[in-house]
Amino acid sequence: MMFERVLVATDGSACGDHAFAVARSMVSRELGSELTVVHIAPARAKALDDANERLGQTVTRLAGEGVRARLVTPAVRFGGPAHAIAETADEVDADVILVGDLGAGPQTGAVSVRLLQTAHRPVMVIPMPDDQIVD
Repeated sequence: MMFERVLVATDGSACGDHAFAVARSMVSRELGSELTVVHIAPARAKALDDANERLGQTVTRLAGEGVRARLVTPAVRFGGPAHAIAETADEVDADVILVGDLGAGPQTGAVSVRLLQTAHRPVMVIPMPDDQIVD
C-alpha cells in the first residue's frame, strides 16, 4: 500500500532515525508521494540545532532525488510532543503518521503511546530491529 502523504516524527534518537528510514521507503517519487518530517527534540538548543541541520540536509537530499519532502519543527505547547505531531499531521493532511516506539529522554516510548491516543489519523509505531537494540 502506498500513501500519498506520509508524516514521520523523529527526536533524533536511533529509533526515530529508524522510523525515518521506514517512512522514506514508503514514499515514491513516481507516484508523487510527499514526506513531512516533524522534528521534536528536547529543549537543549545545541542538540536541537544539530538535529535540525542534519534533518534539513536529509530533506534537501531527498528533494534532489525528486521526492517531495519538507522539515517541520513545531513548537511544543500545551499537550506535549504527541499533540504537536498530531496537529501537524492534521495541518498537512497526512495519510499516516510514523513514529519510533522508543525515543530519547526520561519518558522513553511515552510519545508514541500518547500519539496513539490523540491522533485522528492512522499511526504506525515502528520498533527497532532486535539486532539494533542497545540495553
